[in-house]
Amino acid sequence: MSLSITELKNRLKTAQDRFELSRLREEISALMESPQFQQLSQSDKNRVEDLLVEVLAKEEQYKGCDPWRTILGY
Repeated sequence: MSLSITELKNRLKTAQDRFELSRLREEISALMESPQFQQLSQSDKNRVEDLLVEVLAKEEQYKGCDPWRTILGY
């Protein structure tokens, strides 16, 4: 499972836009609801939860950035 957590962490670092972040958030949420998550050690559970918090924080940064608003002048 550590490989999956590491993979998720790498994907978070390389996420380029809010759509990638949204997909990543959905995957992490699905992982947290899966039976596999319940079998993880508390340390790994905390790491996954920390990743979710990082994704949410990054999504929040993109929330105010709407290129169409800038282009169209809204």
